[in-house]
Amino acid sequence: MDSTRTELWSLIKRAQDGDEHCMSELITIHKGLVFTLIYRMINDYDMSHDLTQDTFIRVVINIRKVKNEKHFMAWMCTIARNVARDYLRKFKRQATISLEEIGESLGRSGIESTRRQVIIQDALCRLNERDRALLALSYFQGFNLSEVAKIMNISEKSIKVALFRARQRLRKELIGYEKELLSAY
Repeated sequence: MDSTRTELWSLIKRAQDGDEHCMSELITIHKGLVFTLIYRMINDYDMSHDLTQDTFIRVVINIRKVKNEKHFMAWMCTIARNVARDYLRKFKRQATISLEEIGESLGRSGIESTRRQVIIQDALCRLNERDRALLALSYFQGFNLSEVAKIMNISEKSIKVALFRARQRLRKELIGYEKELLSAY
């Protein structure tokens, strides 16, 4: 067992025993991952912060259920996905950003870059929840296939196929935007 896993398991065990400092450290280490996963699923920055807090409340309440450090991240990401799913089921909405609002806040220099981000985010929003989660974990969080498989609770072979299909669906959603997406590169 390497030192990182040993340190993670030590933090988990101490958090399970009620050490608030260790729980705080676990949250600090993983808050970026949880926020990004939720944000990519719901596309609402402010609500993603709220749902990240909800996720960690559930993590704190249920930390004693963790039996192995290898499964901690997958367990935590599953909680985050479930929190985001609950939100989507409850509100069934997609947030959109007007380009005029973006232009006013950024000035003309950042509009092209922001436009690309909006195009990609809107395309992601048109994908199903599973595809968004797969792409977020793989590309935005940089997890390898075996890590994504653990988090999504799917075999690694199935992840390869699902990720391939998710990329194909994203490409279809981006048809017509090729010139804008590639213009400044």
